[in-house]
Amino acid sequence: MLILSIWVIPVLVFVLFAVRQRSVKDRGLDSSERSLAIHKEQLSRLDDLRDSGELSDVEYQSFRLEEEKALLADAETERSALVQVSQMPWFWVPVFTLVITTAAWLTYNKIGAYDGVKVRDQFVQLGADANISDQQVSQTLNDYQQLLEKTPEDIEGWFRLSRMQMDMEAFPEALISLERVLAQLRLVEHTAEDEANILAYIGQVQATMGASELALAAFEESLNYAQNNTALGMAGRMSFDLGQNQKAIEYWTRLKLNNAGAQSQVIDDFIAQAKERLLAQGIDYAVEEPIRIIVRVSLPAAWEGLSQDAALFVYARPIGGRMPLAVKRLAISAQDVTVMLSDSDAMGPMAGISSEDTVEVTARVSLTGIANAQPGDWGTDAVQVTLDQVEHNVELSISMP
Repeated sequence: MLILSIWVIPVLVFVLFAVRQRSVKDRGLDSSERSLAIHKEQLSRLDDLRDSGELSDVEYQSFRLEEEKALLADAETERSALVQVSQMPWFWVPVFTLVITTAAWLTYNKIGAYDGVKVRDQFVQLGADANISDQQVSQTLNDYQQLLEKTPEDIEGWFRLSRMQMDMEAFPEALISLERVLAQLRLVEHTAEDEANILAYIGQVQATMGASELALAAFEESLNYAQNNTALGMAGRMSFDLGQNQKAIEYWTRLKLNNAGAQSQVIDDFIAQAKERLLAQGIDYAVEEPIRIIVRVSLPAAWEGLSQDAALFVYARPIGGRMPLAVKRLAISAQDVTVMLSDSDAMGPMAGISSEDTVEVTARVSLTGIANAQPGDWGTDAVQVTLDQVEHNVELSISMP
């Protein structure tokens, strides 16, 4: 429908203008011709009146002069009308119609939404046709990529394309798209979690392509921004494949501790395999487990009415202090949440809960997702914890103001 409009509208406007101009000129020409005929009749009648003696020569000459002036004026009007009509003959209407149509179509192709409409229709066909071929899917993704080349700042579009390329096992192309996403993401305001997630995707693609060292570097960079479970697990796997068994054990141990209460048998098996490798090398490696606080947070029933911007913050801080030693920010998706705080959640390299003998643990729901406390946020009283053993459990119940 849009393409039809691009073709038809300018053509109709031009044709209507041309027809209207011609009809106006035609009406002017008809009026001039009638005026000339009347003047000629008047001159002939003056001749008759003079011949019959009803008009003197002086009267005759005077009246004839006036009629001749009027005749000349109307003759000039007729001549102008004929010239104007000759400036726009009907022959030119189809010619200019073709020119305008061609110009409109080329403009639509170059600067209009033609490519976007084309790609949209291709995706609609992909969703409607169950027997679509791999070649058609590949062509659709190529056209989508060419469309995105015109808007390199479209982060969501490039990420969407990368996921589809991964689904199609076009991993080199997916890697390029993900690197585009990361580059554009770093040019705009974003969260550490967003950057960590994209780096984790890059690591997964590198791992699938067999580039273990590059994959491990991507996962480790991801972990510099956030404790991503995927990055922890895959960093352990890549380290294991590269023969870096101690590093693999450390990553898998962090993954296990990062998922308090979850079934960890698979992770334990991976850790056991890495330890067996070290024993074969004469190394009896034992991981020093970090001090950790398992915090179980209960939210009011009204949590389901919170906006998507709301976030849960869980803190451990020095007694009477304001600056957290460790903090976690979580999306709110359930009424009861279990969180683990350890030195890996420290606010800085010199901080961490293991640096204190006693800490206080608290939690807060930010309605806007901002880390700084705001009026209207939900909170809980702080609970003191003496760090005299490796693991501690804390129960917190958040209330509404």
